[in-house]
Amino acid sequence: MSRFIHLLYVPTMNCNMSCKYCYLGENTNELVSDKGYLETLRYAVDKFREADVVPFNISLHGGEVTTLSRDNFREIIAYISDYYDKNGDMLRENGFKVGRPHIKTNLYNLEKHMDTIRDYEVSISGSLDLPLSMHDEYRVTKGGKGTLDTILRNIEMLSQIDCRKKVSATIFKEHFDRLD
Repeated sequence: MSRFIHLLYVPTMNCNMSCKYCYLGENTNELVSDKGYLETLRYAVDKFREADVVPFNISLHGGEVTTLSRDNFREIIAYISDYYDKNGDMLRENGFKVGRPHIKTNLYNLEKHMDTIRDYEVSISGSLDLPLSMHDEYRVTKGGKGTLDTILRNIEMLSQIDCRKKVSATIFKEHFDRLD
């Protein structure tokens, strides 16, 4: 009897931001080559399937997945989409909704991946800080630059395409005290 799992794949620890509360800290400075990410995911899925463990959902997380090159990001998304196409009937027969490729992102570096997001109807889970007036105090680039204006522009771009979108917010005590 098959076991089903949600597979959360972290293709890179690299991140383009330096959020003040990030638990990964210096580990997000990884600047490794863009090679092997798809092969690692493919290998993991194959090993799970050999053990009769079936991913019903494959999500990408990080670091920040949008720091991957256009080609590598597209290849991974295409692989996940193809996985759902090939396994959709079996997943539905076992009570699972078959979705689209999903990424968790800081919403900062989406522009270079918009074609892939649009083409594969990538589900987006973005994060920001609330209230927005505090966002740039906590979410800055590696160079210390604020990120809110870019993120809001990217959210506007996402509003123009057909894909599932949701936002999560980081709220600490100091955020909560200033919520409007």
